[in-house]
Amino acid sequence: MKKLIFPIAFLFLLANHTGNAQSQQIKYIPEFSNENHEQIGYWFISPNLITEENLYQKHIDSIAENCKYTLIFLTAREGADFYDYKKMYPVFKNLVAAAHKKGLKVGLQLWGNYKDKTMEGSQRMIIETEVPLDQSGSATASIKAKFIRFEHRLLKSDLFKVYAFKKTGDGFYDPATLKDITRSCETVLPDKATVEVKIKAGESMKGLTACIMTQQYCSQSSNWDDVEINGFIEAMKAYADIPFDGFSLDEYGNKFIERIFDQNTPNPFRGRWYSNAMAREYAKATGNSLEKTLFDGRYAPAGKPELRIRAINEYMEFMRRGALRVETAVYHASREIYGKQIFSGIHNTYHNSLINDEIWANGIGWWSAPRAYGQTDEKTFLPTQMGIAMAHTKNAMYNQYYDVVLEPVLVKSFNDLRYGVRTHYHAMNDKRPLRFDLEDPDAIAGINANENCARLLNKFNPSLPDIRLLVIFGMEGLSNWYPNYADRGVYDINDKMKVEERAVEIWRSGYLNALVPSDLIVNNQLTIGADGKPVLNGHKFDAVLYINPQYAREPVIRFLEQYTRKGGKLMIEGKADRDFKGNLIADRFKAIYDKATVIGYSVEGLPKLGLQKNLLPDGCRNADGSYTFNDLVAMRTGKAATFRVNFEGDEYTGEYRGLAVIKAGKKSGLQKMGATGFTSLHRNGEEILRLEEPADIFIEKNDKGTQLIIADKNARKKPVVNKL
Repeated sequence: MKKLIFPIAFLFLLANHTGNAQSQQIKYIPEFSNENHEQIGYWFISPNLITEENLYQKHIDSIAENCKYTLIFLTAREGADFYDYKKMYPVFKNLVAAAHKKGLKVGLQLWGNYKDKTMEGSQRMIIETEVPLDQSGSATASIKAKFIRFEHRLLKSDLFKVYAFKKTGDGFYDPATLKDITRSCETVLPDKATVEVKIKAGESMKGLTACIMTQQYCSQSSNWDDVEINGFIEAMKAYADIPFDGFSLDEYGNKFIERIFDQNTPNPFRGRWYSNAMAREYAKATGNSLEKTLFDGRYAPAGKPELRIRAINEYMEFMRRGALRVETAVYHASREIYGKQIFSGIHNTYHNSLINDEIWANGIGWWSAPRAYGQTDEKTFLPTQMGIAMAHTKNAMYNQYYDVVLEPVLVKSFNDLRYGVRTHYHAMNDKRPLRFDLEDPDAIAGINANENCARLLNKFNPSLPDIRLLVIFGMEGLSNWYPNYADRGVYDINDKMKVEERAVEIWRSGYLNALVPSDLIVNNQLTIGADGKPVLNGHKFDAVLYINPQYAREPVIRFLEQYTRKGGKLMIEGKADRDFKGNLIADRFKAIYDKATVIGYSVEGLPKLGLQKNLLPDGCRNADGSYTFNDLVAMRTGKAATFRVNFEGDEYTGEYRGLAVIKAGKKSGLQKMGATGFTSLHRNGEEILRLEEPADIFIEKNDKGTQLIIADKNARKKPVVNKL
């Protein structure tokens, strides 16, 4: 067939791939606008933006004119107080109105209101000090506060509980001797960081050991009562008639544990969270005393380690729910106040690792935080991001990112697009040392180039990647190292499981995977379908790697039993001899091991699970059958990259600069395609579309025919089309 050059918006008939006549249209536009998923930036609202007349209007004008963001989240910095409603209401009202006139959406982000608290309702940290009692049953100790990251977060220290007992070994005692001797103690509090204790328990206690538990009151209300929740809701209601387009908490949780960077530190973290509200709710949920559970998590009756195992498990599982409790309540309240259409975020990751202070800050509830989009931040690994994305409803996710310099942000935000991850950029008006401002010219240029690619991806709107391997780690095993002291990490959890390291090693070996915790089985997010395959929020997997089933909860054990009974492909790493309650379960797990496909972690063993590698070095297959390709060098240099992909025996090759996403079929031919810097497309070696000069394009076939959209405001880049 003779090749044709089409004029602007010209409708014509052309034989398609299957020989049928179809209507086709070409359309020119200046540039692609954004669709389906927001392009997000973070905006630091500092006092100068509030007091200097029209300054925030200048920022809005600059953002609208120079940047590609469609949604801007406001966050208080440098002393700005979003809880000062009298001052901030007119600012927000005018700012949102001005942004909306420019076509920009605005979201409100709140930090905790640390001015609103009572001492008795505060979050506390419990620490223990062990001392021997003398022949008169007496002892003295001066105990200093520790493990609190910032001195100003510490409000007060005081005595909590003191237990006396006869030790029978390290961490063991004679249960007949255990006694609460708190009332036999005198305390002096010389300053907020010191508790001086005098124990006068009497001669009947001579020679015993005392465990002194002190409490450190911190400058945050407990997340187990409603002070925090009510504070957030009050603020939202104060701004309720301002049409915010989004609402978020950012890194919500108990964020003031001392950071430890040396894995060989002589002072590892050994504190635990407590509050009056937490104790009350714990008793309701379990029927047990939280105070006694804290003690049982450090000591066990002689010969009964299972009691300590159970206490640690029950405490950690309950403690982890606190931050998520607030997140959930605030999420629902925000949708009631501002409407269900708002964008809900931001990420609830903190320091982005399973084995640091994250578990104490937010309970590692990344997969369960109520959001439409999965969200992470900074250098979170792709397997973790994929698991979080698939645990939420939207077919994309966000990673909020900043760094000391711009380049790492640009590289990660671009590369992440291949796997459906968009970036929430951080931050405008960021004047801190060793930070870059999103309105710096270099940042605008670099981010706009990436986000131009994101716009084509958003318009195409593919599914998340086609991932067949689900990596599940035992949250119970991560939370509890006991009795294997070699597994006790610097944050008092089992940091030897190498969960993320293994998921990343598998990914780099070519096997895409999604990482999730066993929590998702317990809360019924992750189930087994009728065909025996695991299903997470509609995503189906062909195989499972389970890492460390020790202390598994009953739903997890039943899941593994059902999965192997139905012939599921399972690789299992680690042994399990006790369940969550400390009961012996070796026999049940032997049956699971006997039916497992591969025993022990091994990249070499993955083909035995029926898995195949992703053989596209610059591309990724999506679950809807489309493919996404990207090439950073091509985008930056203008030298074309080439994608090559096979659809049901038809091979498509194309030249692009930046990102390309394509879907086709044997009978349907080319169904949909978006590309930046596009120049040519071939099918089975025959050219079917060419531009003489690179341009961003979008092609889509529908019931009325095929439409080709070209971003060229001058309409000069004429396409050469043959059998499109």
